[in-house]
Amino acid sequence: MSYQQRFLVEDVTCEKCDARVRSALLSLPGAEQVELTRVPRDRAAVVLTSSEVIPAAQIESAIVQQSAGTDHHYQVVWNEQT
Repeated sequence: MSYQQRFLVEDVTCEKCDARVRSALLSLPGAEQVELTRVPRDRAAVVLTSSEVIPAAQIESAIVQQSAGTDHHYQVVWNEQT
């Protein structure tokens, strides 16, 4: 069985940002696929497909850690239209 989680990530402005976010999510246990589309206001709409439900805190932590050493401050936004 596959699970999908949808959310936005703030401060995604370029291809390097896309790669950082995608890499962070694919490193999570059970992650199978990441669909990422940049949308207005420097955000990315993300659909994460996994073999198990990945806790929100784990997703948030993995993405925020990708900001380290960059000028970005990635943040997950839940419950908005993606």
